[in-house]
Amino acid sequence: MKKILVAFGTRPEIIKLAPVIHQLKASGKFDVITLHTGQHDELARTMLDIFNLDPDYDLKSMTSSSDLFELSQFLLPKLKQLFVAEEPDAVIVQGDTTSAYLSALSAFYLNIPVVHVEAGLRSFDNTNPFPEEMNRKQISNLASLHFAPTSLAKLNLLNEGIDDSRVFETGNTVIDALYKIKDSNQFSASKPAILDEVNDSQILILVTVHRRENLGKPLQGILDALIQLLNKDKSRIILFPAHPNPKLQTVLRSEKYRHERLRIIEPLDYLSFHHILERSNLILTDSGGIQEEAAALDKKMLVLRKATERQELIESGFTKLVGANTEMIVNQTESVLRSTKEINCLSPYGNGTAAKKIVEILVSQL
Repeated sequence: MKKILVAFGTRPEIIKLAPVIHQLKASGKFDVITLHTGQHDELARTMLDIFNLDPDYDLKSMTSSSDLFELSQFLLPKLKQLFVAEEPDAVIVQGDTTSAYLSALSAFYLNIPVVHVEAGLRSFDNTNPFPEEMNRKQISNLASLHFAPTSLAKLNLLNEGIDDSRVFETGNTVIDALYKIKDSNQFSASKPAILDEVNDSQILILVTVHRRENLGKPLQGILDALIQLLNKDKSRIILFPAHPNPKLQTVLRSEKYRHERLRIIEPLDYLSFHHILERSNLILTDSGGIQEEAAALDKKMLVLRKATERQELIESGFTKLVGANTEMIVNQTESVLRSTKEINCLSPYGNGTAAKKIVEILVSQL
């Protein structure tokens, strides 16, 4: 029986790899080892509980590493030691985090095949998002098998010279996770109390900001736009689950951005967040995963970034890039909220069977 080690370190990775891990175990074809680098701590803990995952290894890197240099210095020796001891036949990584890149690099150094889930996404700007765009490009150079979520992601890989026989279009596993959770008893019993404070007649705008490129002055531009939007219409309310990053929190606590209908709230667990996502009239986000989930739910959305690797959503006209430009955010938000055009995204990310396809391919390829 082939041994597969699945490595993850952040909340988004857990969401997107949980369907793959459960499908691998259900197949009975693989000895599955799970590794949590600990790049996210409390945020990841909640997600592991929701998806019923108990990692075989937890490297607890967050307690030892405060920046990318320290994270790399901390993780690489531990990954080497673990991979040498376990001798997996393949290492699976997902997406574009530093945990994913370092796990892929460690496997490559030991001649262990790397399997990349959510391969081929490109913004074509190495600084947006940073360092994720470079991470994912580096993983593509290291990987033996590439699971592309869309036809455009597959084309990106082929255009970079990746052998067609090693690239497979599967859909995105985030949709698998979304569908599974929405159908669960967990979801129906997890409506957050904050929604009781939102009237049916109110226009709810959900905002999420966490990327490095949106901290500091860009964040101020986004918040200036939010205050203007609230002042233009008293029926609007904004919920802003705030990432615990101190650089974010310092700006959010400024007196300048206090408004009775701008609700800065603690980070939400996955279930509570999706109740708010479903209730929202508009989503303003710099998150990649939320772009995919909004598309699957046919939710109006604008992207608070200069560039996105989810190019399908821009090309289809489903969403627009507004960056952190105050005027652009205000103008585009007003336009979207006034529009009566029916939302029908025809999501390019699949129908919730990505993990099944991935495991079937692994059975044939490993």
